[in-house]
Amino acid sequence: MKRPIFFDQHPVWFVFILEIIIIFVYLLSGTAAAVMKLTNLALYGIANVTLVVISVGLITALGWWKVIGFQFFKRSGDWWFFLIPFIPMAINLIPGINILNFRHLVVVFFITLSVGFVEETFFRGLMLYSLRNSSVWFAILVTSLLFGFTHAMNITAGKSVLDTVSQIMYAIAIGIAFAALVIRKGVIWPLMIAHFLTDFFYFLQRTNGFFSPTQELIITFSITVIFISYGLWLMFHPVREPIQLKESLT
Repeated sequence: MKRPIFFDQHPVWFVFILEIIIIFVYLLSGTAAAVMKLTNLALYGIANVTLVVISVGLITALGWWKVIGFQFFKRSGDWWFFLIPFIPMAINLIPGINILNFRHLVVVFFITLSVGFVEETFFRGLMLYSLRNSSVWFAILVTSLLFGFTHAMNITAGKSVLDTVSQIMYAIAIGIAFAALVIRKGVIWPLMIAHFLTDFFYFLQRTNGFFSPTQELIITFSITVIFISYGLWLMFHPVREPIQLKESLT
């Protein structure tokens, strides 16, 4: 199946449309949650279930499941490169977890699973693949900035300006490393698992101020530096196979 000509000639417009869809769904879900007086967790659930349906529909219609990274590792040793993305998950486990009840555990599980799937398929899947044929670095930069910008909407959920800004920088750094991994290694699903588990343990984390504000700032800064450095290392590190900038769909 040949890729529709619109995505070949207007990849930037395609990415712009995808970003608008994400923002629109979140704003609409936020409005519905406010009217019905739902929790932030319910807001994430409504938004991401909707985005799961949209992303699955798009990937299936375009036939992009394999080309965006839903495939096995090309080399058996490649899975080692995906250990770094699990660092935030490990940090979220340090304060311990607090499970209110089984229902709460199940709700958090499915919501964070959908978040991991949606954000990776949109930013490191659909967007990255559509842009990478024109310029790999442009694709990494744009998708990472959009990933960070999208997290600015957290301020509408009650986050402080400082927390929101630090999360934007954190998200941009993660976006750079994750995009580099997809481009270099050709798989996306390990990043979905890392993303899901990071969010899963974050929502179950004990809220007793385990880390001081200064410690949280140091942790965020450290992760930002680590992920940006790792992304750059991946892109400049010699590999056995050249980056495949163009892939034909048959």
